Amino acid sequence: MTLAQLQALAAVVELGSLTAAADRLSRSQSAISHALTELEDITQVKLLWRDRQPVVLTAAGERLWPYVQSVVREAQMLRQQFSLSRGKLEGRLVVASLPSVSLAFVVPALEALKDMHPGVSAVLLEGTDSEVEGWIDDGTADVGVVAGTKTFAHNLPLLDEDFVAVAADDLFAGRKSVTARQLAVAPFIFSKAGCGPVIADYFARGGVPLRAAFNVVEMRTILSMAEAGMGVSIVPRITLTYTPFGGRVLALSPRLHRSVRLAWNTAGNAVADEFVRLVDAQRAKAEKTIRTRAKKGK
Repeated sequence: MTLAQLQALAAVVELGSLTAAADRLSRSQSAISHALTELEDITQVKLLWRDRQPVVLTAAGERLWPYVQSVVREAQMLRQQFSLSRGKLEGRLVVASLPSVSLAFVVPALEALKDMHPGVSAVLLEGTDSEVEGWIDDGTADVGVVAGTKTFAHNLPLLDEDFVAVAADDLFAGRKSVTARQLAVAPFIFSKAGCGPVIADYFARGGVPLRAAFNVVEMRTILSMAEAGMGVSIVPRITLTYTPFGGRVLALSPRLHRSVRLAWNTAGNAVADEFVRLVDAQRAKAEKTIRTRAKKGK
């Protein structure tokens, strides 16, 4: 078997598609298919169910998958070390993140990484807390932004913040805070992105039925709808630092709080190490922006 065959297998498993794997590896779909067939012929093990969408591992493939990941990851780190020996940083980085914090921390760091190191390619995956944690755990992501309680080998604290309620400026006049029960009276704009489960749990703990009038993915859309009076919502406060909002912002009673951090399990990845350094620098800038915005909102 060859490293190219294992890389083809890893890309197909991670992306669920031969076409997407071919795009990532800059190879033709037929070349990817041929590599997988050769690998299965050499090992005499059927590894994938290719007639399914997405493409998935067989039971034998599932058992062998951690070993494949380990070989591909170690090969990537070895290539990085060869590049560093030539004074260059090259390689691929997969970052998983909660959508609400991507623009504040992840995207600026990725842009800086690409500017400083043109030989680096990056992929950004966005999802809920449980999805991001799973991607870090199974090796799909090299590093991720999380806010749950699951522990990882390495962590960099990024942000402690409250969630806030957002509404049109003529709603909840004279109030500085609002309860879930009071929010439930108005049409609720529910976030289908990373924060959705956290918001649903907040209503459940308060014993208040959450009836979503709208299910929206983009945070900018949620804020625009709330400002226009189409409904109310709950968002992480950090979203207000990079998205203009002219409506009313209220504290939640009881408060809904989260601690956001960058997490990763595998050490020695030079590209990931550089990304962590850039995120740490971005954190200082974001904290300053958040403090400035908070003062203006008072």
